[in-house]
Amino acid sequence: MKKLFLFIVIISVPVLYGCKEIKVTYAQSGSTIDMVVGQILKVELPANASSGNTWRRIAYDDTVIVKSGKPNYMLADDRIGSAGVYYYKFKTVGSGTTKLLMEYGSKYDNDKKAVKNFEITITVHEK
Repeated sequence: MKKLFLFIVIISVPVLYGCKEIKVTYAQSGSTIDMVVGQILKVELPANASSGNTWRRIAYDDTVIVKSGKPNYMLADDRIGSAGVYYYKFKTVGSGTTKLLMEYGSKYDNDKKAVKNFEITITVHEK
């Protein structure tokens, strides 16, 4: 019985690791993230929807990662005009390296200079 339990644990660890969601925040901008094909990358970025700004101009290599679903916005509290967090999800689809670039600026005028930028390098390996 102990051998069977040990065998199940040894087999389960790599499978569970491959399904793991990796979270990155604005503080990690400039870093490199290592992932395997099939993992989910959750990006959490600060924002204030009432300011007229949003995270825009998202650029990446879609042979390595693809956007998964629509972004979600959550307020930090119930006060009018309070800041919040945008949540983006990406799924790794192929091995390789890509930069994920995002800029925060006016949602009404993409030609205005960005208020801030977010950039990470994602390296994806086969399982």
